[in-house]
Amino acid sequence: MNIALLIALCLIAGIAVRLLRRWQRLGLSATLIGVVLLSGFFAAMPSAPVVVLGRSFASDSATRVFLGSILSAASALAVFAPLAFQRASAAPARVGANSQGAFFFWALAPLIAAVTLDSFPLAVFAWAIGLIVLMLSARPQSEGRVGGAAQFLLLIVIASASLLLANRFFDLYPLTPENLDLVRDAVIFLALGFGLLLAIAPLHIWLGPLADELSPLGLAFLVGVAQPVGVWLLLQQMGETTWLVPRSSLLTVLLLGGGLTAPLGALLLLSERRDARWLAYLGLIPLGSVLIGMGLGTRLALAGALLALVNRAWGIALIAGGLSFARHHPARRWQRVGASAILIGGLALAGVAPLGFAANFAMYRDLSASHPILFVALLGSNGLAVLAVLRVVWRSVNEKIETEETNAARLILYAGVLVAALLVVALIGAGIFPQVLAEPLLETVGKASYLK
Repeated sequence: MNIALLIALCLIAGIAVRLLRRWQRLGLSATLIGVVLLSGFFAAMPSAPVVVLGRSFASDSATRVFLGSILSAASALAVFAPLAFQRASAAPARVGANSQGAFFFWALAPLIAAVTLDSFPLAVFAWAIGLIVLMLSARPQSEGRVGGAAQFLLLIVIASASLLLANRFFDLYPLTPENLDLVRDAVIFLALGFGLLLAIAPLHIWLGPLADELSPLGLAFLVGVAQPVGVWLLLQQMGETTWLVPRSSLLTVLLLGGGLTAPLGALLLLSERRDARWLAYLGLIPLGSVLIGMGLGTRLALAGALLALVNRAWGIALIAGGLSFARHHPARRWQRVGASAILIGGLALAGVAPLGFAANFAMYRDLSASHPILFVALLGSNGLAVLAVLRVVWRSVNEKIETEETNAARLILYAGVLVAALLVVALIGAGIFPQVLAEPLLETVGKASYLK
């Protein structure tokens, strides 16, 4: 029953943070208590599958590592949320800004179910619910016009329907194995569904308008916590449906999608100045690396893709925390803390040693031999990402400071620094000792028959 307790605790923590949104210290206290309890229940979660209401919730080693990565990233973002606290008011914008942590907890609950459920349709349904809950924290920028959040809600419906149609083809093909049209149609709807929600190029056009209506922390939750759940569901489906990869061009589609996504994200990143959009486009570069690693179809490349997925979650959470320091706390020392977090998180996403290099190196070996053009494109994208990160850091460090005061309580600032330091340690540890994460992740996912 630990899975059910985790989900229930997320809902309760969200309610507590929402009720205490007017008081900065109390809101942080509720967040910290929720994070500690979540960590304790997760550590005590049994390794054997748990049956709840007739459905099995998996908790093997690979699932635990992946679930731990998104739990830690979501918890970090919830702790960073009080850094953006605004003076209590009844204005919807103020209420939403002070309740970000509540929406993170509420959205995390269905995402936990999506990762652990043994049913692909139910997992897709839970994933869609998590995305919809997160959209409740969006703040429309204009009246009388459909905004980015409303557009994304429509895309969630279209993508969910596409994934459910793909699942129907998965069920029908074993009954008529000579009908290869079912395989082709399954890949088309699978690519459409995941491509829309993961913002894979050229289906990324909704990402900018949505970033204008989400805070950097909310956008970081979408990109660093919610989107990896979709990648996980795709990996599980590729491993469980043994005929899907050998009889289709799915790996080629993944390579093409990754080869377009990483360079496009780098190009969009260079000309972007808005924080949320900048973070969204930066997240496209490691997403492209993950897709390329999955598309290579080897165990080593898949290990690199899984590591890159975990590094992406932690790196994006760290950058979002750094932006919270840099934009909301003008004192020089907090500006430096924010700039340092942005720098380390950005270098991790770009695969600079010792942060994210181990994940990329595992993919570089196979990629340079089989697809040299993609290899060059990926290297160039990571190089442009480093330049873009250095530009933002330089601007933050050299920005003129008009005051050395901040309205935030020291407890909130120190809690943010502690969480940022833990994320840095996790990123460095994953870079120096990648086998600690890669081996349990591959224990289950790496047994797929299509891997070389």
